[in-house]
Amino acid sequence: MKVLTKTAFQSSIEIDLPLSKSEGIRALISCYIVLRSRGATVMPSKDLLGSDAPEDLHAIYDGLQALLSGQSDIRLTGSASVSRFLLSLAAAETQKTVFHLTDPQLRRRPMGQLVDYLRRCGVSIEMTDDRWVVDARTSTVPRETDLDTRTWESSQFVSAIIYFAVIRNYPINIRRQHSDPSSEYISLTIDSLRQIGVDLTWEADRISFEPRTRSGLEPIESCDFSLPADYTSASYWLELQTLHPEIQILTLNGLNPDSSHPDIQLFRFFNPFLEFDDALRMSRRREVVSAEPLFFDLSQNPDLFPTLFATVIGLGMETTFTGLSSLAYKESDRLGASLSIAQDLGWSSDAFINVTPNGFTYTGVPRETEPEHMTLNHRGDHRLAMAFGVLATSLEETHVEIPGDKAVTSRSYPHFFTDLCRQAR
Repeated sequence: MKVLTKTAFQSSIEIDLPLSKSEGIRALISCYIVLRSRGATVMPSKDLLGSDAPEDLHAIYDGLQALLSGQSDIRLTGSASVSRFLLSLAAAETQKTVFHLTDPQLRRRPMGQLVDYLRRCGVSIEMTDDRWVVDARTSTVPRETDLDTRTWESSQFVSAIIYFAVIRNYPINIRRQHSDPSSEYISLTIDSLRQIGVDLTWEADRISFEPRTRSGLEPIESCDFSLPADYTSASYWLELQTLHPEIQILTLNGLNPDSSHPDIQLFRFFNPFLEFDDALRMSRRREVVSAEPLFFDLSQNPDLFPTLFATVIGLGMETTFTGLSSLAYKESDRLGASLSIAQDLGWSSDAFINVTPNGFTYTGVPRETEPEHMTLNHRGDHRLAMAFGVLATSLEETHVEIPGDKAVTSRSYPHFFTDLCRQAR
């Protein structure tokens, strides 16, 4: 448990960021595909993750190692992204795999459209409250090689199907617009596969994979196993610098300036408040670039919503958010949860208008009340805990308790609150 309140920070902060979940998961899956094509049964040493890697990277690594070695029992955490990818990879193996669910949160996360497609390919999938049984021994070449996924709840379903098709050497054409929500994450998947020589095309509204041979995936010789730092995790530090005028310089180590991660756009989103040099070192602007209301379209960057929301309400800047439709399917209903937390912290419900599942406007009205003590109901959602934890350090008169601070952030940024408290004066 952490209790956070109004805090002053050092004028210059330097942070070593955790590894990227999104890019790391895809790099490890690419590694798995390479090794599988060579007939290997062992993943590279887990030391490549380091001691402070997010829990999700350990979970995907353990699952991939189990699949590569032919194990039939795999433990699943509450991570939907890890579970979706492992489900599709298990469906590509001609064996029976039993996934044991250890976190009830996973049961509420959408899986239906991915499961429906795999079943149409002849994969037997039985799902109960405590386990999933995947038996691909009866799978066949799918009749349905054309899929329309434009209204699917999660772009991860599309990435998972791409991995399934590549490993099974199945041709596939997926209808998806580049502008559809979270489609940049599909681009991330395609880029990671191209780096190991698997060619997919995305022209107009059509993603296509055509096998080079009929016998199976050709052995792959090259693969880059480097794991970059996480842009989404960087956003909490930009939030902190924006809310604290005393922080003049912020240096974040490990970011790849050429990354294709969608959340690299955070620099554009924070541009009204901060300026950046070529080394991605952040410094404060003397004044906000524009006094005009802000507008954030987060259809490609839904994970940045909690950070940007907490930032603008902390500043009292009128802001309209759109592109939020996918937030209902995250670790929590992030839109509803964020508005509820804001009200618990003292903002009136009237400060948020035109609320729909896809967006709303914050009117810029500051807090109406200053509760002396508040326990943050983060719903077990790591991004809510971190975004509102940072906001708590800028609030007068209010002590905010973060229950289970270490456990809730372990999925993406295990040492976040330790790093945060270390930077206080």
